Amino acid sequence: MDRIGVDAILAAVVALWFGVTGLVDLLHRAPGGGRRAVTTDPAWLRVGRRMRGALEILGGVAVAAGAAIGVLGLKYPFPGRAVGIGLAVLALWGAAESARPPVRWLRLVLVAIGFTLAVFYAGFRD
Repeated sequence: MDRIGVDAILAAVVALWFGVTGLVDLLHRAPGGGRRAVTTDPAWLRVGRRMRGALEILGGVAVAAGAAIGVLGLKYPFPGRAVGIGLAVLALWGAAESARPPVRWLRLVLVAIGFTLAVFYAGFRD
């Protein structure tokens, strides 16, 4: 238990955050429904959102695996900084999507939190 430090707790929070946000993006449905419903987002945007969601889930799993490697003290090289920077790029992608009209302020705040967590996670890696 003495191996669990701030970096392991941060990794657990980052893994949980990006796992949940990735799942939300992956399962996102357009509002409305019915026969005459008009989709407001183009198909490429919906596909991009789902792809980003899948990549966020994979990034969360990678962060969790890296935390397990660190806590167990295994001598396995893990590219933690690259994973953290990749998650930060995915968060910026989400910010760009949320900033297009109409601006979604709550999503922008949540993406900023995710970006901050990813940058802090990358900063704790060697």
